[in-house]
Amino acid sequence: MVGLEELAMLDHVLWFRSGEAAAQRLHCAQSTVSRRNTETLRCFGLEMLRENGEWELEGDQTLLRMERRVHQMHRFLSDEPLCRLEGSPWGGPVLADPMPAGWVGGVWNHVGMERPLQLLRERVIDAWVGSYQPDMPLSDSEITVIDLCRTPVHLVANPGHPLASRQRLAQEDLDPFPSLSLPSGMFPKTEAILRSHGLWTTPARMARYKPELWEGQTADQVTLSYASCLALEVMEGLQVLPYDLGLMSGESLVVRSDLLPQPKVLALLSSLRRRVSIKAKELPEIVLPH
Repeated sequence: MVGLEELAMLDHVLWFRSGEAAAQRLHCAQSTVSRRNTETLRCFGLEMLRENGEWELEGDQTLLRMERRVHQMHRFLSDEPLCRLEGSPWGGPVLADPMPAGWVGGVWNHVGMERPLQLLRERVIDAWVGSYQPDMPLSDSEITVIDLCRTPVHLVANPGHPLASRQRLAQEDLDPFPSLSLPSGMFPKTEAILRSHGLWTTPARMARYKPELWEGQTADQVTLSYASCLALEVMEGLQVLPYDLGLMSGESLVVRSDLLPQPKVLALLSSLRRRVSIKAKELPEIVLPH
């Protein structure tokens, strides 16, 4: 019902959160994106509303879902790099730079899993590198979660933190200090483990990941945070503290199950596995799947 460019403009606004960012990615004027999105929404009988910093569509999306399926297949069959890859704030930059052949990258700044999974299920994006084990959903009839590696999660702090010079820590040593948290329920299993140590006490209010609102808060030299060895490649300037959280996380590639046989998905998976394997030689605590 609509052309490739028209639907790409709508999807990029949903994905990148703004017409300006969509226009920059698609190399056109913002006014062009706005005008064509108005026409596309009218064609499908939809409205676009802003909710919690994200654009959402209102109305019957049956025809849009059918159209997206066709356009997604075009991306996979095209010789151009059109397939859309999103990633966590560290999974994306660490594992998808440079961008694997045939793919284009996303914003790398979603907080939590809900929005990337929504974009994936609705075929706005084609794959997602998520970093949120043990809270990553299980594979189902619609999505497949492929583990790339597992990594311990460390308790970290600014090098000037009073605990940074200690050789051993007990839970009571942590109690006087604030520790970063996200909204309750966003990562229930991870939250429960951290709360069992008396952590996860100080909310970081951010609709999207920004360094100054997360690891930047540790610059006060009292706030505690958490990071895997891969996250520490993005969250620079943090020191691992000698305290065992008993928490394992990792990286996973998440794709729609019906796309698994696509050559570009298989090539992406091969590329990510190769990059993780190289990282594991540098960082021995990375555990590769058997």
